[in-house]
Amino acid sequence: MAGTAYPFASLVSSMVTRGRRALASAVVVAAVGILFAAPESAVAAATPDGPKKVGTEQIILDVKPRPSAQPAAPKADGPAASPGEEAHRGDEGLPPAVARMRKRLLDAAYSGDLQRLKIVMQSNEMPPVLSINEIGDPIEYLKTQSGDGQGLELLAILTDVLEAPWIRTKPGTPQETYVWPAFAAMAIDKLEPAQLVEIYKILTSSDFEEMKGAGKYTFYSVGIGPDGTWHWFKPAD
Repeated sequence: MAGTAYPFASLVSSMVTRGRRALASAVVVAAVGILFAAPESAVAAATPDGPKKVGTEQIILDVKPRPSAQPAAPKADGPAASPGEEAHRGDEGLPPAVARMRKRLLDAAYSGDLQRLKIVMQSNEMPPVLSINEIGDPIEYLKTQSGDGQGLELLAILTDVLEAPWIRTKPGTPQETYVWPAFAAMAIDKLEPAQLVEIYKILTSSDFEEMKGAGKYTFYSVGIGPDGTWHWFKPAD
């Protein structure tokens, strides 16, 4: 009896074991099903610390465009005509105040009397520039610069310059000036034949060739502001 009881007990034990395994498997499957079937809020509630969100880091590159290099503006060596400006003759096109100052200078120069020129200087808003250096008395300076020693040669040059074509430089700016001769603000090596005739009234051909070598007009010029102020009578810089 005892011999036959052991196999039965073993069979029962085996069945119990398989039953437990099946039950355990069923419990696991059910738990997994519940877990996947549960709403997200339930899963979150089952997590002690709640759902953890993984933040994303946004990287912003502050790349500023490099400004394009701009060529430096050319520096003018003397009075330069603005684009579109043309040379003119006489009083036509001159503001009334400029035309009056030009006439006063011509009258004083043709008189051959330096004292009359001095009166024009004294009535001017400011002393005109006759040299880049300190000169002291302007009349005595003009005499020393004149070939005859009396200033008459420079008076003759003043008439030649003021009767040559003129040009307006830097229009619409505080530096706007009416310049005689126009060649002082023009490319000296690009003059037309008619312009060469005009410049030969002031210069000799040898003087002109020297200026072409320098690349600019370097003889005497006159500058008058739009308000009639006489700014200079001197060799061009």
